[in-house]
Amino acid sequence: MNATHLLMAQHRAIEALFDDVAHETRRPQRARAASRLTEELIAHMAAEETIFYPAARAVLGRTRGPGDVGGRVPDEHFMLRVQLRRVLATSLHTPAFTPRFEALRTLFSHHVQAEETEIFPRVEAMVSASRLESLGAEVEGSRPPIWIVTTETHAAMLPTRDRVMRGVRLPSLTEN
Repeated sequence: MNATHLLMAQHRAIEALFDDVAHETRRPQRARAASRLTEELIAHMAAEETIFYPAARAVLGRTRGPGDVGGRVPDEHFMLRVQLRRVLATSLHTPAFTPRFEALRTLFSHHVQAEETEIFPRVEAMVSASRLESLGAEVEGSRPPIWIVTTETHAAMLPTRDRVMRGVRLPSLTEN
């Protein structure tokens, strides 16, 4: 799949996960939705930072202004990571969760708009269809192994290509 189309599909999936977290009222289901959102957001940003944007910079250069791939995206991703940490450090069941979660959602929305209206069109105009397809394959192949995040503050990685990791401590979604 074309890299920009794949990243836009990921944007839609992440937006749907934001909706799931916002609308879910049952605690265990909301915690699972928040965990899934976290996983998808991290995987998406990692693919953009390590695969898509280095390739885009090689073609577009490091410009300033609309469609900037040199400074804007790293700054947006940094702000998203900082806000994600704030959300993860907040219990789902406290009054502080909703404003922190909505701030993360707003940052992601701005990120999506900048990419889809400014950056992706420039990349599509300057990068061949075959290169966009190969970048898309690289983005798909970069997805990390599936993590199961639990509210008990532990995660276990499912066996993937002879790699198994168990008992990794992650921030709880239910602790203050």
